Order: sequence, then structure tokens, then C-alpha cells
Amino acid sequence: MLRHIVLHRYKPESTEEQRLALRAAIEAMPAEMPEIRALVCGFNVGKGSNHHDFAVVTDFDDMAAFRRYMDCAAHKDYVARHAGIVEKLAAIQHEW
Repeated sequence: MLRHIVLHRYKPESTEEQRLALRAAIEAMPAEMPEIRALVCGFNVGKGSNHHDFAVVTDFDDMAAFRRYMDCAAHKDYVARHAGIVEKLAAIQHEW
């Protein structure tokens, strides 16, 4: 199994509506992308200078499935529509 973890820090000018739209788009991904085995996401409830605003944890069978996900039109469309509100993104993939 491969786990993909993404952290977003939003641009200060991003709106609550934009943030909720991004979350809704992420939560819709498993229905559009059969490579996704599990997906959970949520807004940060902590505070700290090194914290991000939102986290996504997605599981795939293997690296090949993850790469198909990254290359698919639905993922590329999601990025094109929502990346503009993200100031900083951190990501990691690990096997488990």
C-alpha cells in the first residue's frame, strides 16, 4: 500500500467558500478515480506557526496506481480549479 499525504496552507485572501469547494472536490475524488482505496481529509483544528490549514490522506495499492491518479484528467482538473487558493503545499508518499 502507498499513502499520499498532502498539507495545504491557504492564501490569506482565500474565502471560506473557496476552501469548502476545495474540500468538496477532494471528497468527490474516490467516486471519479478507482485508484483511490481510501481518502480522509479535514481542516486543522490546532494552532501554530508551523501548522497547515488542511490535510488530505489518500491510500493507493502501489506507486503505479498513485502515478495513474496523478496523471488522470480528473486530478489535473481539480488542481487547475483549486490550486489558486493554496499558498504552500507539502506532500509525502510512503509505503505501509
